[in-house]
Parts: sequence; C-alpha cells; structure tokens
Amino acid sequence: MDVLSNVLNVTNLATHVLGSHEFVAPWGVHIDAQPHAAVYMPKRGTCWLRRSNGELVRLNVGDVVLLGAGEAHSLSSDREIRHLEPYEEAVARSQGNLVPPRDGRADLAVEPTVLQCATYKFSHETTHPLLSLLPPVIHLPADQTYSDSELQSLLRLIGQETGGREAGSELVVPKLIDALFVYILRAWLRDQPEGSAGWLGALRDPQIRKALAQIHERPQAPWTVESLARSVAMSRAAFAKRFTDLVGEPPLAYVTRWRMDLAAKLLRESVEPVARIAGRVGYVSETAFAKAFRRKRNVAPGQYRYGRRRTEIAAKVLAKDEATA
Repeated sequence: MDVLSNVLNVTNLATHVLGSHEFVAPWGVHIDAQPHAAVYMPKRGTCWLRRSNGELVRLNVGDVVLLGAGEAHSLSSDREIRHLEPYEEAVARSQGNLVPPRDGRADLAVEPTVLQCATYKFSHETTHPLLSLLPPVIHLPADQTYSDSELQSLLRLIGQETGGREAGSELVVPKLIDALFVYILRAWLRDQPEGSAGWLGALRDPQIRKALAQIHERPQAPWTVESLARSVAMSRAAFAKRFTDLVGEPPLAYVTRWRMDLAAKLLRESVEPVARIAGRVGYVSETAFAKAFRRKRNVAPGQYRYGRRRTEIAAKVLAKDEATA
C-alpha cells in the first residue's frame, strides 16, 4: 500500500491549471485567502511573493513555490509596489497570455515575468495531518530544482506540454501538475531531519510506515494497539510512543479518523447503503458507525451524503449557467 497515494486519492486532490501568463512591469496582483494550495513557477524574469505576514520571497527562473495553507498573498514586479489588483481582474484583461500594466505605461527596462500557476484543492472537511504539517510556504530555489534530475525532468515536461499546444495537452497537463505536488513534497521532506515532518516524515520509519500501510490497506480489520505493535515486531508501549511521536496522534485515534475519511469518500461517491459502508470501514453495527461518524464530522452519515450531493448539484448548475452566460 502506497500510503501517500492512498491519502491523496481519498482526500480528493483536484488540480486546476491557471495557465502561463506574461506580466509586463510594473505589475502587482493580490490573491485572497482560498481553501486550496497554490503553486507558482517563474519561466522568465523575476517577481516578488509577499505573504500575509509581510514576509518577502524573491522568485527566479527555475524556482518552484508551493503555498500549502491557502493564505492571502501577492505577486509583483517590484518589492515595494503599492497598487495591487485582484489576480482574476489582471488575467481577465490579458491580451492572449500577455498582461499589460494596469495603467498602460510599461517599464521597458524591466524584463517581463512569465509565471505558470496552478492550484490544488482538497475535500473541504479533510483534517489529515498531511495538510496541516506543511509549512505555509515551500520554496524550492532554482539550484535545488536543477540538481534534482527527476523534478527537473517533470518541470521540463510541464513546460513543453503547456507551451506546445499538442493534442491531448489539456488532459496531460493537470496530471503532470498532480505529480508535481508529490515531487515537491519529496524534495521538502529530504531537507527535514529524521524524526520530524510529522505524518509525512513517519513514512521514513520502516516500522511505523508498515503499520500505516496495514491500516490503509485493511481499515476494516479489528486493529488494536497490541495487534499493530505485534505486526511490526515492537512492544506495545514502544510502538504506541513512537507512533504518537512521529504521526502526531495515538494509533487508534489515527485508525478511527482514517476510517471516517474513507467512509466520507464512499458516502460522497457511491450509492452503497450506509450499513455496507459501515462494514467496509470496520463497524459491525451501523449505529456504532453513525455515532463515530457524527463525532468526527458533526453530522449523521445520511445527512452528510444528502448535503454533499445537493452541494455538487448546485455547483454543476452554477457552472452551466456561467458557461452559457
């Protein structure tokens, strides 16, 4: 069981490619706080990323930056630029991929910035530690991306697919951006000391990784701390402590939360009866499952399913109305 892939699948990683735009100086755009992560890749020129706390990060060609927390931020040609416009408005007035200055007066002494952007959205109710342990900003400078041959190959392929307009690129590019998320996590994890990085770092510990894999592969099994410890050849006390220290929560708390995450996905995406879903995630009694689900999600399974379906239908109707407007 590939635990990371399983988590990303269950938490519904959804990629939206915003495209590549050429911003002509002076320019500055603001992005409001959003319930998703964002990734930026400068392809030409430089720009400044300003976080909501005022921290500045200079982005150069070859850099990759991931904002995992969805916090408000801005991007600009100058670190001191004061007049920012919403990102959507800037892109809306673009001429093809070219975004001219807001006042029309270009600074020809400054090289335009070509910026490739995408977002990652997860199930809004997800609380998996993968999403909470990431720092607000993961900045991979160019020297790091160039020295990582696999990451560099992926970035080169993304550039080719987005710039070449070859047949099938609209299908291929989102999948490549999906892969980029995993490659960014790998690169960030390599720089973290052993025993750190929470749940993701726990995957580097052979015994805890094996325990997590078993939980994800057989969530319906009657797991106890003793049975998990025995399966990885550890004492109960030593296993419980190491698991809690690395993952950030006790073994059985993790088991319960993962079962509820999986049950939520099944409720969203299948028409299986609640009783059958209960059995698939380890509950003999539908009543016991419903109580556990309500404790974690603050709503009964049936209400959760109905509410999600109603939201999805409303979103589809809205998207259709916008497309025909």
